[in-house]
Amino acid sequence: MKIKSVLFIFLFISLTNSVFSQKKITWKDVVEIYAKEFRLKEKNPTSTLNTKTMSLKDVENKKVKIRGYFLDIDPDGNWYVLSKNPFATCFFCGKSGPETILELISYKNVKKKFKSDDLVEVTGFFNIVYDPEDKMSFVIEKASIKHINN
Repeated sequence: MKIKSVLFIFLFISLTNSVFSQKKITWKDVVEIYAKEFRLKEKNPTSTLNTKTMSLKDVENKKVKIRGYFLDIDPDGNWYVLSKNPFATCFFCGKSGPETILELISYKNVKKKFKSDDLVEVTGFFNIVYDPEDKMSFVIEKASIKHINN
């Protein structure tokens, strides 16, 4: 009876961890996903893409966790992004590409808890958005954010 109980508890813990856990991703993963999706969208896949690395289907609509810089883009405080780089070298300043930012959809910075260039860890659902001009961007939906202690 003890063995069955222990096995049941172990199985329960294993299942709940896999159901409620999120996949940690890095900016290298995001860049690789962007390269694959952009080249596939252009219908010009090249042999230089590493097929063993993460793809969009590995993370799309799945809960992920990633670290980066919080950027407050809108003066009215309604548009936030997570950036691979601080504001001075972010995508909007021309130093990087669109694969280095993740838009935080419907995120509200309550009581201005986070400021631009705060190093944060974001957890949320990873998705891709295509705009009418056939450009693409990545977003994090239902984001929760916490400061990273240096």
